Amino acid sequence: MKFLKYASVFMVMALLATLVSCKKDDPDPEPEEDTVAPVVSITYPADGGTVATTEATVSLTIEYEVTDDKEIASVVVEFDGTQVSETTSFLDYRVVDGEEVVAGVADGTHTITIIATDKGDNTTTETATFTKSTVEPYTPMDNEILYMAFEGNYIESVSATTATVVGSPGFAGEGSEGNDAYAGATNAYLTLAADDLKPAELTASFYMKVNSTPDRAGILVMSPPDNDNPTAPNVRTSGFRFFREAAGDKQIFKLNVGIGDDEVWLDGGVLAQVVPNTDEWVHFAFLIGSTATSLYIDGVKVAENTDFAGIDWTGCDLLSIMSGAPLFTGWEHKSDLSYLDELRIFDKVLSETELEDLTGLDFGEPNNDPGIDPVVGPDAVETLYMSFDTDFSIAVSDAVATAVGTPTVAAGGVSGSAYVGATDSYLTIPSDGLLNDEFSVSFWHNLNADPDRAGILVIGPPDEVNPTTPNNRTSGVRFFRENAGGKQRFKLNVGDGTTDTWIDGGAFADVATDQGWVHMAFTVSQTRAQVWVNGILVAAGDFEGIDWTGCDIISVGSGAPRFTEWNHLSDLSSIDELRMYNGVLNPTQIAALKAVGD
Repeated sequence: MKFLKYASVFMVMALLATLVSCKKDDPDPEPEEDTVAPVVSITYPADGGTVATTEATVSLTIEYEVTDDKEIASVVVEFDGTQVSETTSFLDYRVVDGEEVVAGVADGTHTITIIATDKGDNTTTETATFTKSTVEPYTPMDNEILYMAFEGNYIESVSATTATVVGSPGFAGEGSEGNDAYAGATNAYLTLAADDLKPAELTASFYMKVNSTPDRAGILVMSPPDNDNPTAPNVRTSGFRFFREAAGDKQIFKLNVGIGDDEVWLDGGVLAQVVPNTDEWVHFAFLIGSTATSLYIDGVKVAENTDFAGIDWTGCDLLSIMSGAPLFTGWEHKSDLSYLDELRIFDKVLSETELEDLTGLDFGEPNNDPGIDPVVGPDAVETLYMSFDTDFSIAVSDAVATAVGTPTVAAGGVSGSAYVGATDSYLTIPSDGLLNDEFSVSFWHNLNADPDRAGILVIGPPDEVNPTTPNNRTSGVRFFRENAGGKQRFKLNVGDGTTDTWIDGGAFADVATDQGWVHMAFTVSQTRAQVWVNGILVAAGDFEGIDWTGCDIISVGSGAPRFTEWNHLSDLSSIDELRMYNGVLNPTQIAALKAVGD
């Protein structure tokens, strides 16, 4: 047995020796020929740009990038024809992010040359020509704490510092004022230390030429780090985030502000939408005060929140310009490829008069007409009418309303008495005979904003997944209201059988809490849903047509019992002259219904 054991060992050793011997005799493979030259880009100063400083001579940091498919052998930097450095040892032999400081750069035109050679002896030469100029020290405007003109440089003029450049942004060759502007690029943005940019109140003002690519981006962001999600940060309880997102073929602009233990949103809906790629400069201003915050686009106030406790700056030490990166990327609000110009920040809330003086625009309240063309169908026939003059009886339809809780009828309606809501109270009506492929609803509403959200008219299906807090929106309709900066915003949601569509007019669909009786209407065709407020079409959206699966009751004055997950419960407001139709009302018909209460 010992003999066999030792024999086995000797056989294994002999086999290994044979394998090693064979390996040593194998010829080395032919090296793959290197025929691809390195790629060189000079990121700063930009070709054709201007470096403006308050000093006659400066030390200039040249920034460049070299990449190669195999291995970089050397990188030579020349300034005005004289070699400044040659580097032959690299941490990464395929990607080099290089910097070279050149001292004593005086006014005039200068040329940078980068010569990169790889191991295959392939060479690439890249040049950039720029102008150095001396400018007078900047005198800030009253309360101005940041100003960037982007005249061929990234200088913040108030502090006389140059922003940190990430990636390879450029210059537009045109500006809203002057001769140049910031031009965004993929994975590119600027940052500034925020130590002196965190006042209790502020105004930001700037111009953009909006590029819809990518379809969402950060613009101005001052956010704290996100220790829980460092690779996709999204802490919003301090600082601010101004950004854009796709809204159909437009871009909607939004502001988010952190107040310490919560966040506040400014979303102007339709009013805050801008048509991109028009080659037109658009002015933006957002104002953050101690009790209110607001957003203006081209002088129009598109959003406002007057229930505001002031901004919190905890952890905010960096301002990002033209990207959400590095501290607000959880929703992919990254680099903006738009143009940006005349960026200013003030440590006060500018008045509309001061903004007019700054920009030359007329500043004021929004108009009340979004300019949406209505869609109408065949003549609509009335299928239900509730006057609430004496009780909850229904005319036209044979349906009978059932009262839940203690709603009442009281004097003071648009015509006679009206429905008056109460806590945990509403009406239900069987939907038999009242559901059509196309239909309309009209009524008058006298707002009681307490509670600050409520269901108004809901025709929805049961929710088998969440029966105690139902929110199945794949069929039927839900018309409701929610707080929007002290006003109430009215919204419609419709289901087409597989998904739901939101009809949200933003600020156009806002109603003041003291406005009294307001006429409401919504229409649903086989291709489009629309919301009307006081005879004005405030919101519309295309969808695939209504689906009524499971919708056997109509709730009046509450989201209950079929739409309660988001607390759209009983509406304590008054409702009058409720009507339903089996077609899409046209503007003339809606105007006639509104005239009843005028």
